[in-house]
Amino acid sequence: MKVSDLSSDHSDIELIANWYYQHWDSKDPHATVQGVIDKISSSDSRTGFAAYIDNELVGAGEIKQQIDSNYSGYRHWLDGVYVPTEHRGKGISTALVEFAIAKAIKLKLPALYLRCEAHLVKLYESHGFSVVDTDGQKFIMAHTLT
Repeated sequence: MKVSDLSSDHSDIELIANWYYQHWDSKDPHATVQGVIDKISSSDSRTGFAAYIDNELVGAGEIKQQIDSNYSGYRHWLDGVYVPTEHRGKGISTALVEFAIAKAIKLKLPALYLRCEAHLVKLYESHGFSVVDTDGQKFIMAHTLT
């Protein structure tokens, strides 16, 4: 398995955008696949990355800078970690999370935050994240990097 930045290669952006749209953004009546493509193609406040097995795209994620008044002080977020159903159970999520942590350290980020559902808390705890807050039924987790 190989995980790499998407910054130099945008050939898989459309497929990743379709995954994101189907899994998350389709719940927003104003969202479009093109809007998701535009959002994840922007490198201004995000760093996208993808996982490949035998040159097949099998997962994706991103680190993004987010300023949200609900989470003041929580600046850099691990987001969009997605693995299609047919590729789950192969360690892809682990590879994506480890890549994100290493990337955040390389970027000298002080901490990385994420928002997840209860069934994912143990996965992220195994990578050094800990629950710092809740948002409805979601958990806010942090990994201090410095």
